[in-house]
Amino acid sequence: MSRPALVLPRPGPTVAAMALAVVVLAVLWAGVVTGSLLASVDPLVVGWIVAVRPAASVTTAVVASTVGQPAVMIAVLVVVTGVVGWRARSWAPVALSGAAVALLTLFDNGVKAVVARPRPPTVWHAMPAHGLSFPSGHALWSAGALLLVVVLVGPVRGRPVVALIAVLVAVVIAGSRLVVAVHYPSDVLAGWCLAVLADGIVLIVAGAVPSSAYRRGVG
Repeated sequence: MSRPALVLPRPGPTVAAMALAVVVLAVLWAGVVTGSLLASVDPLVVGWIVAVRPAASVTTAVVASTVGQPAVMIAVLVVVTGVVGWRARSWAPVALSGAAVALLTLFDNGVKAVVARPRPPTVWHAMPAHGLSFPSGHALWSAGALLLVVVLVGPVRGRPVVALIAVLVAVVIAGSRLVVAVHYPSDVLAGWCLAVLADGIVLIVAGAVPSSAYRRGVG
């Protein structure tokens, strides 16, 4: 019996992660709208970072932000998807990744437009940044793309290492946006929440569709 192209995560943990993401996102959103909760200390946190950040950390953060921009993360996901789909002779990975990219794009642009939160003061910026602040696109796309990469890799022997590297890279990229002071902590957390929500929706829907291209409820 041939190995399926995809081994989807168990639905229980996926739904639990999505529920937590929704709750955290709602709290962050409410804070931004009302100027309370975490949003009330966002400027203090970023202002403190600007005051104490050494030049070396700024240089490193600029590199991380440049390498971790959404276009690069999408390219990484496309390459991994292509390799996995080709090896499995299946379009299932392509369909999964395509749906996730579409939903991540919708969440990124849609929430930005609805919340319309300005970025931190331009004088704090260590690199050019345009558009709105909530959520962080870098945080959303790095987490969303790398989470899918871990799913696509499947339950291979080196998967824990891949997962650890994915988490570390996503954290470094998101953290770099705070160091260069173009986002607030709320923006980064919102990006992560939306990434979990978008990927979770795609995985749950994929698991509900009968297919011989993947196994469900494992991994």
